[in-house]
Amino acid sequence: MAGKKILIVLPPRGFSEEEYRVVRYTMERGGNRVTTAGILAGSAEAADGTSVPVDMRLHDVKTYDYDGYVFLGGEGVRAYLDHPDARKLAKDITYKTIGASGEAVPILAILGALSKKKVTGPTGWMNAYKQGKLTFTGRPLEVDEKIVTALDGSVSQQFANAVVAALAK
Repeated sequence: MAGKKILIVLPPRGFSEEEYRVVRYTMERGGNRVTTAGILAGSAEAADGTSVPVDMRLHDVKTYDYDGYVFLGGEGVRAYLDHPDARKLAKDITYKTIGASGEAVPILAILGALSKKKVTGPTGWMNAYKQGKLTFTGRPLEVDEKIVTALDGSVSQQFANAVVAALAK
């Protein structure tokens, strides 16, 4: 279903620029409107050093404005744990379509956005999955109703397609 509004949330640094590009392109190609948000205004720095423009700060996000949320992982995603706007957003979107990849999965589990779902993600975060009462599958991609999780950026295309399909439900 086209015409959905999707917010991609980028960590301040360390995410995959290629994953971001594939996910954004796939979603826009389907006729959806994509906005990028981050903790900091201006831009976010990908792991390869490239800069990706950030359209808005998390502080300015109104959850009712978006149909779905995509959180990309990377080393900088840990900043969400101590950031009040990230914590608030995670609590406010529990009823929305959520996509999370890599380290964003356990971080959202800790913040309470993915409670009692089947997920996949990095294996080094088993305590976070238990804390969120999640069932960890270890598959490359996992879909549980409107929650889509990816182990890492190696399944970016499938991840983006699954989020778009979840938005259509």
